[in-house]
Amino acid sequence: MKFWEFTEAKVEPDWEFLADLEPAIDSALADYQEHLSNNNDKDDINELEELLNFETEDFPIEFVTDYNDRKDPDEWISAAADWSEKEGKFITVFLHAKNLEVVYGPKTFKKILMRMLQHETIHWNQYDKMGGDVLNTYKSGFQRGIEKKKAGGTDADLMRSYLRDPHELMAYASDLADEMKDTDNPEGALRNPEAYKAQLPVWQRFRDTFPADAKQMKQLLKYTADYFKQGK
Repeated sequence: MKFWEFTEAKVEPDWEFLADLEPAIDSALADYQEHLSNNNDKDDINELEELLNFETEDFPIEFVTDYNDRKDPDEWISAAADWSEKEGKFITVFLHAKNLEVVYGPKTFKKILMRMLQHETIHWNQYDKMGGDVLNTYKSGFQRGIEKKKAGGTDADLMRSYLRDPHELMAYASDLADEMKDTDNPEGALRNPEAYKAQLPVWQRFRDTFPADAKQMKQLLKYTADYFKQGK
């Protein structure tokens, strides 16, 4: 399969995995709410991590508490998808404790988490399509960006390389379609995302890196329309 053939059509998240996982997430969050009720609503992100890992132990996912500072104070979680023919599929979710403490809310947390897992399972299915032979020699946009930065580049160079990766354009389009559906005028946001930039963090993130008429923005919007219109 040529790379352009892969990137031409959007790839769906692993809906079956997400549906099977969701009850375990719900159970962990209910237990954490009980923990908060018994501890004067004082957050303990290590406890949240333990509850999530306990409830999802039969799934290829792990939650890890991270106490490092994040550039974005609103970044509650981040994730990374792994895939290999030998080890299979796996997702690591990082809980950014300093950003979660005090502001954690179960509904918002779950919404962010499930959206992020959609993004990561799109990567799983992209990797399935590529296969092990291609992946063994493939460098992601993020990897190439890291190399550029080590060679004297900037954080902006890294971000540009990362966001122009066809894999990320597609997966972020899934996120953007969901964000548009959360606005007060989803169709309007799809037609004119610039007018809704304040409500569309993904669009803003790309616009911080690319001009509005860049080919990456056009491809992002094309994928977004596909996810949006097909009721993803």
